[in-house]
Amino acid sequence: MAAEQKKYGKVLRIAPDAITIFDPETLMRINSARSSYDKAIWYESARIDYRGNSVITEVNTTKHDKRKAKLAPAFAGKNLALLETKVDKWLAALVDSIRSKIAKGEETMNIGVLIQYFQVDLISELSIGQPWGDLKEDKDHFGYMKMTEDIIPNIQSYGLLPAFRVIFTSPWFMKLFGPKTTDTDGVGLFMRILQDEVESRFKDNSGKPKEDWDILGEWMNNGVPANECQLDLSLLVPAGSETSVMMIRGTLLLLMSSPVAYWKLKQEIKGAIAAGHISNPMTNEESKNLEYTQAVLREGMRMMVPINFGFPKKVPDSGDTICGKFIPGGTDVYVNFHSLMRSEEVFGSDAETFRPERFLGNDPNVAYMSKVVDLVFGGGRFMCLGKAVANMEINKIFVEVRNRPHPNSNNYPLNGQFGLLFRNFDFQIATPEKPWRREAYSTYLVRDFLARVTEDTTMG
Repeated sequence: MAAEQKKYGKVLRIAPDAITIFDPETLMRINSARSSYDKAIWYESARIDYRGNSVITEVNTTKHDKRKAKLAPAFAGKNLALLETKVDKWLAALVDSIRSKIAKGEETMNIGVLIQYFQVDLISELSIGQPWGDLKEDKDHFGYMKMTEDIIPNIQSYGLLPAFRVIFTSPWFMKLFGPKTTDTDGVGLFMRILQDEVESRFKDNSGKPKEDWDILGEWMNNGVPANECQLDLSLLVPAGSETSVMMIRGTLLLLMSSPVAYWKLKQEIKGAIAAGHISNPMTNEESKNLEYTQAVLREGMRMMVPINFGFPKKVPDSGDTICGKFIPGGTDVYVNFHSLMRSEEVFGSDAETFRPERFLGNDPNVAYMSKVVDLVFGGGRFMCLGKAVANMEINKIFVEVRNRPHPNSNNYPLNGQFGLLFRNFDFQIATPEKPWRREAYSTYLVRDFLARVTEDTTMG
């Protein structure tokens, strides 16, 4: 798709009633708060429950906006501090898991799977207050990861084929042949886990959340009914895990492949610790002041954009002019994020190169490039609900510092500060000729991402 887009330009017709674009100005206009565009029917291909839509799969604009307004407060305001506490907890657990493997002589590990375990535990605790325990037990509980590997290619296949989409996402077909809460594995089991939690909370707490804060409890406070809580949780978990996992794994691979950037990042972290610019644990705001770290994160998100293609909006009935071409009403406008994030017009002639330095400085073009990268989260009424949480997590995972005794207490004081990932460890690609296997769909599936991880005893 990227090759064809480069050949034919910013507007590429991919079906009689569908085009794909990678023009940032058009995308910003489509995503604006006053946009007259609606979500296209494509979104319904992500529906997994015949009983109704989630806020993600709801294409009726009025219903979508009303529903999103009740869900959004869980991800904003005072709740961000509560979310940050949970993020800190699971970042520390990730460090413990890596150290445990190193202590057992397992320096070469599937770091891709560990990161996914971490993310699933984080999202499950944020969502329903109960982690699934994948990271602690080094195990894919409930077959969730296997489920995502099966369902993502299927959704991609019939999502892009209108006739199949109509059949496979219809309530009657899903009721007869789709996943059910009585299933013992796969999507059905996943749905039952969430259904049981929602039913229990609404029954035992008379609609009130339990004392330990979580997103489900916040939704209950905001008057979200039980059926909508269940439907939205069913897509919050995969949407909140698969995208963040891709950004983390992708940035880690790019850094391991780029010695200069790797070294500069570690030196900035070391210098910030020595200068006392990082508290314990490091806050999200403190991370934003690490200039090179922020450049690495933006460049990592650009090069390893977590969503690849899709997410179309429907042209209003009056039609629209896109990049100088009139597009009739009812046309689906898909986004080619891969091409967008490698646009030489936006990012320069070396757009295919991982070079964090492009995001350094106060030049207006730096601000514009950052704005374009931010399009991965949507905008306006189409803004990703979890944007603030995702940014917080990415900001902290490579740097965060916690009070944690180092295994070698002769070299480190018991109250010393020990950071996360690049603060704690050194990483090396275990299989340089083929560092991972990556499959591109609307998002990505990554397998066999192996790394050799050792303790870094030089950071102080």
